[in-house]
Amino acid sequence: MFPGNVPTQVFQLLNPPVTSELPTRNTYSSSSHSERGWKSGGSAASSRLWASISSTACAAVLARQLRGKTSLSRQHPAALNHSARRAVAWGFLESSKEDIKDAMADLSAQAAASMAGNDPLSFALLSIPPKWANDMATACEFLRFDCSSLQNIPLIGMQSGDATSVQLGLARGGTAQSFFVNKENLSLAGGGLAKSASADVPGVPAGDHASFLLFSDPLVPAALTRNLLDALDGRYPNSLKAGLVVMPAKASDSSANDDDAWEPPKDGSRQLRPRNRDDGHGWLSGDPSFRSEDEESQTDGVTAEFKRRPFGVKRYCPGVGGTGAMVLDMFEKSRYPGDALGQSAVAGVAVGMVVKSINGQDVRSWDFEDIMDVLNDEGVVDPDNKSAAQWGSAKELCKRQPKEPAELPLAVEFVQWRSAASSGSAPLCLNGQARRDGVVGLALPDGGASALDLEGCTRVGPELKVKASGKIPSGGFAINTVELNGKELPAAGALKMAAKAAGLSNMKGMNVGLPRPQSYKAAGVTDNSAMASDWALFPILNVTQEGGLVLRCKGLVEEGLGGDEHSLERIQIFCPKEGSATFQELSSNLQGKTGYATLAFATRQEALKHAPKDALGIVGAAVIGTGGVKSSEGRSAMDSTSSNVFTSATTKLHRQAAVLAVLTK
Repeated sequence: MFPGNVPTQVFQLLNPPVTSELPTRNTYSSSSHSERGWKSGGSAASSRLWASISSTACAAVLARQLRGKTSLSRQHPAALNHSARRAVAWGFLESSKEDIKDAMADLSAQAAASMAGNDPLSFALLSIPPKWANDMATACEFLRFDCSSLQNIPLIGMQSGDATSVQLGLARGGTAQSFFVNKENLSLAGGGLAKSASADVPGVPAGDHASFLLFSDPLVPAALTRNLLDALDGRYPNSLKAGLVVMPAKASDSSANDDDAWEPPKDGSRQLRPRNRDDGHGWLSGDPSFRSEDEESQTDGVTAEFKRRPFGVKRYCPGVGGTGAMVLDMFEKSRYPGDALGQSAVAGVAVGMVVKSINGQDVRSWDFEDIMDVLNDEGVVDPDNKSAAQWGSAKELCKRQPKEPAELPLAVEFVQWRSAASSGSAPLCLNGQARRDGVVGLALPDGGASALDLEGCTRVGPELKVKASGKIPSGGFAINTVELNGKELPAAGALKMAAKAAGLSNMKGMNVGLPRPQSYKAAGVTDNSAMASDWALFPILNVTQEGGLVLRCKGLVEEGLGGDEHSLERIQIFCPKEGSATFQELSSNLQGKTGYATLAFATRQEALKHAPKDALGIVGAAVIGTGGVKSSEGRSAMDSTSSNVFTSATTKLHRQAAVLAVLTK
């Protein structure tokens, strides 16, 4: 129950005060609510924040009921930025509340107010300050639970650099399909798929997609993320791709970290992984951790009666210790009346729900294998999910006695799981579920344009010819000697001379650019000035005894910069550049192109000061995109003959860069 005067608080939630002036950057505030049933205690209590949600569930239901009955004709003047009579719109909401529960209540109220007279939302992006990173999934789930307009759309959450406020970007019009590509599928995406224009990309929904927004876990090896980017370029060469390698979430002091680190045994002694089963179900890297017996983490769900097998659930995963079963993937709609694969969707089952009972018997404490035996719900070989290729044999190594399958019809009760909202050290969140060890993304049918370049730095001196370089045993990659004015010099000496010529008093913040093998220059394109298309920047770690420069680089092969560790021919030195106006230049490069969503991704918080006012700005460890200008025109992006800017360019990871992306309808 809401504390205090319930009707007054609900009225304030649905009718925020009208102001006479529009706040900057399309933001506005609503009445704050000091108590929302959200337990305080900081990130250390993130695993317990939803413990009281069941006590406030009736209040949230009341709020949603009143929203349906209360007139919202007073549209807030700072509602989402949109054109009159236009179906698409974009804008973002922002809250600077000092407590996360107040900030989420503030955003929920703003989102509810913004729905008045507007079209339904298509997707949402939530950026969280570092201080709340461990509560990110809790915050996402709270928004989905409290605001009905966010319940049935993709919602992606992530940490944003040094941000001090929480932001929620909302897009209207069109459709968006969310997906998560785990490490296994990232590995499968390499090889021949990177050159295929017909093969589906593992973990990515099949179909004609003109744009992709991609957010990668920073702990995933860059080579695996590049596998996905190469595969997407091969399958969708003209589609727009933009995104971030997000900032790592700081470790939590909560005991939930033990659960986050749990994974099934690898010796096959339990049938908890798809490779040890023959039905496609099981645990994969990146799956959420949960304890199915935790009553406080569950809310009301649905009871489904299944009359035919399969039920439409593509994959269940086990909880901590190998008990319980959660729905991780399913068919989200029925294809035709009576479709067996649509039974779960028609009954109201959703991803993230946990199996509570089978024919009235509580099975939450059962072993995962026993639940699967009784359900006998064989996973579906989904062409969108190449993990089906990993299915193994349920008879290998394990000697357990299987249970008999239940007879049909079969009544299965599912409950919504809330504890999975404790993100711990997970850097990403998808639809209220903490995600790690993979890439979260959105596939969109709408086209768009992006402009990307290096940010906060500038060239110093000419390109230098490399005489000697290579990996070093202690780790890193060394530029040993270079040629300058016809003489071979230690690289550190050349760097010092370049810094002095540029008027720098020290070498702090200087980077060395290594050439990209598929740069515009290498492709013969001369009308592109983006430095990011030609150079991959790496910071300097230290100097060898011989005067070589050691870079924070794993090697040319590992960084995707060449097939031979000794093939480096040239480098470019870069120094810091204060007061960067990169986003102004990127906006100019897009020639005033506008759309229903504007996103500004960068690797420095300082860069966002110059981002367009209608852009949702997020800071990450690296940006994802194509150096220079890239555009696609809706579904025509699937046509390799369609008009596109610099089609020879590929999607890359860029350090110390910024990208401005505009999605168009």
